[in-house]
Amino acid sequence: MFTRWRGYGAVAFSHLWSQLTGTGRKRVLLSILGVAVAISLLVVVTAVGVGLATSTSVYDDDVDYWIVPETDGGSSPLIATDGPAFGGAHETAAELDSHPDIEYVSPVKTEVVRIEHGDRSEYVLVIGVISTPGIGEIAGLDAELLSPNDPYYTRGEWTGEVVLSDSAGSLLEAEESDTLRVAGNENFTVVGVDSASGAPTFPIALVQLHELQVLTGSDEYDLADQFVVGTNSPSVKSDLETVYPQSAVLSRTELTARETMDSDLPLALSLTGFVVAVAIGTLFVTTTMGLELVADRRRVTTLNALGISLTSQLRLVAIWALATTTAGGLLGGIAGFAATLGVNELALRFLTSGPIALVHPGFVVYGLVASVVIGVLTLPFLLLVTNRLARGVP
Repeated sequence: MFTRWRGYGAVAFSHLWSQLTGTGRKRVLLSILGVAVAISLLVVVTAVGVGLATSTSVYDDDVDYWIVPETDGGSSPLIATDGPAFGGAHETAAELDSHPDIEYVSPVKTEVVRIEHGDRSEYVLVIGVISTPGIGEIAGLDAELLSPNDPYYTRGEWTGEVVLSDSAGSLLEAEESDTLRVAGNENFTVVGVDSASGAPTFPIALVQLHELQVLTGSDEYDLADQFVVGTNSPSVKSDLETVYPQSAVLSRTELTARETMDSDLPLALSLTGFVVAVAIGTLFVTTTMGLELVADRRRVTTLNALGISLTSQLRLVAIWALATTTAGGLLGGIAGFAATLGVNELALRFLTSGPIALVHPGFVVYGLVASVVIGVLTLPFLLLVTNRLARGVP
């Protein structure tokens, strides 16, 4: 059985190659390019949708677990600043920090705040954290540049420290030791501008958690949007799940999947892109390859004369069609990946201060899967045309 199908594949690919190098190459190339264009658009639209969906949390590779509120998907798909919050953040952090298997823990609060420097004024995503030994980076910025243990909460000492991302520093034209106005408060000093390779490309500022709470009026209930936890023990997850009711404890992979699934608009955008791409690709392939079959009816006559059964001819056409759409899918996936990089560059230059699309090589595989779906959907029509030609029906 395997040998027979391998033979079918060899004949089908040989026929495809002869078409690409012969007189029928225009129609075959149009089929491949039609699929490629549809898939590349699909990859770009999906990358933008997933990028919007997964940009709601302070994701960082240094963090092992996030404690986030359970939501109904109604929070902003861009910045998680309007969703449910946890109370008693500092007290909870102190309790978790005493756990023997937890290396560090910090509540996190995010707010979009106006920051001013000289004649520059920009809205920046400000993240309040508690700097503790080993916490490393939060949202790509070094949280250990801040004084440890949130001094304003523990000792009543206002630090006014702020760490800027490189893009925030550029927008505000601010450097280390410069004085900033954050939400109207003049007592903030830049303690670092993070220009490391892992730093975010959109404007972010790190400050002490309690100082951000005071600025935004959330200090009365000690509110935080989420917690970040560092640990080497997977067993800690079950303990974290009991900290707050109606909360979820997520690892890196789970967080990305959850943020994607909780955001209805990006998902709808991606699903619409998939349906449109498959529909366009299917119509394009059925038209061009159907014309190619009709134009190449002499080959069908030759196969009949050689005693090749109709079933075998249908299998050859099926493999030929799937090979054509898969080639288009591979080309479109690579082109879409490159186009996604271009979309981010254009967005950074003309629209936003940060990338809007998620760049991941997995989208190339996604494009291949979509192209196979296109190939499968074209088979009924192509097999019907082949059957009619083999029986001599015009």
